[in-house]
Amino acid sequence: MKRVRLEFVSFVLVAPTLLFAQADFSTSLHGTRQGKATWYGRNNGGFEQLTDIPMSSLPCQKCHAQNFADGTPVDPATYSPDCKDCHAVVGDKPSQEICLGCHSRQGAEITLSASNPLYTDVHRDAGMVCTDCHTKREMHGDGTSYASMLESGAMDVACDNQDCHPVASLPSNPEHDRHLADVYCSACHVQTVSTCFNCHFETEVATDQKRFYGPPPTGGFTLLLRRQGSDKVTSGVYMAMAYQGKTFFALSPFGGHTVTREGRTCQDCHNTQLVQTYTQTGEIQVTKWDATESKIHFTQGVIPVPPDWRDALRFDFVNYTGDVTDPVKPFDPTKWTFLKSGADTTQILYAQPLTADQMAKLAMDVVSVEDQEPQIPKRFALVQNYPNPFNPGTTIEFRLPKATSVTLKIFNVLGQEVATIYAGKRLNAGVHRVRVKGDDLPTGVYLYRLQTPEFTQTRKMTVLR
Repeated sequence: MKRVRLEFVSFVLVAPTLLFAQADFSTSLHGTRQGKATWYGRNNGGFEQLTDIPMSSLPCQKCHAQNFADGTPVDPATYSPDCKDCHAVVGDKPSQEICLGCHSRQGAEITLSASNPLYTDVHRDAGMVCTDCHTKREMHGDGTSYASMLESGAMDVACDNQDCHPVASLPSNPEHDRHLADVYCSACHVQTVSTCFNCHFETEVATDQKRFYGPPPTGGFTLLLRRQGSDKVTSGVYMAMAYQGKTFFALSPFGGHTVTREGRTCQDCHNTQLVQTYTQTGEIQVTKWDATESKIHFTQGVIPVPPDWRDALRFDFVNYTGDVTDPVKPFDPTKWTFLKSGADTTQILYAQPLTADQMAKLAMDVVSVEDQEPQIPKRFALVQNYPNPFNPGTTIEFRLPKATSVTLKIFNVLGQEVATIYAGKRLNAGVHRVRVKGDDLPTGVYLYRLQTPEFTQTRKMTVLR
């Protein structure tokens, strides 16, 4: 009897979890594949503007691996997203190979890392796999139909999550002290992003195969742009396409799985040849056709996205002259010829270009801070929280010129205390950062106050739900 009872209790505990996951799956991004339609759609400035082919006429939204997780071949004619895409048995934990069956760009990063150090990753080196960072809610959904994985709230993964690299745990150094409030980790620690260049859409339409220029992926670069909703600088990527002589490129935030422990140097971003050229000519050449060698050259390194990006970013496009039924592999450079310079249509989603002020700062000839010792603040200060407004979390930063007793509290606009972070805690001199989760705070304006025997300062912050 005891054994039966224990098994029953186990079922009662596990079954609701599975049921909830299945109930939300239909609205999850794995279930809807909506990300593709969002980017492609003409209403969002997508490539559909040039093709006039609706997403419903393309196979893209039902993209699938060759086999289900249990090894059974997928029949494209009857396929629809389902639990068996990832689970051989409902409730099992999929291996990373299952993820890479669809997420081929990440698979390419892993393959290339064996021969190209730009594609190495500290997380993979530590033995981590996809599910160490990406959550069940991301995979199974939460009942909300997100337009893209880049939409706010769609993803849980973040460098500064409490169980990863919380802001308060980061070392105080010149780079962090200067950039942490307005630059995401990826802008400095992602070595390269990856893209496929100049996708030949005629092949996609005719044969449901992806044909792009060059051996995939194109890498060795990262864009710098601002993440929409936070205004912090992040890494980004471009994707370029052509169809019937019409050309297009899109810009997006993107973080490659190519993270390095050591961040970029100042000179990797500031006063680079690209920035100097932009200052002098107003242009940044991203891809350039070499008529002598009959091939495209890709700009490497950090590529800033300026305010006038539509005109400033210069792309040369190529066209495939072979038959659309030709094998897409191996890459045959003799069948690609120059098409034209410039894009007929451009798109940017979930991001904004850098500001004129940020471009001016990138043009500054800075001195490397690599060998400088962390500086002790010269005065007490309570910094404006970031991001602000925020949902769900924010960071409060304060600076102490000497060791002292610290009280840090949060109040509502009525002056009622709603949270105590420190109460007379003795802290060393330096820059201190505290990650605050506002899960229990309703929408509204709040006050946070730093108090020491020598100093008191209060600032406002806003929670948005």
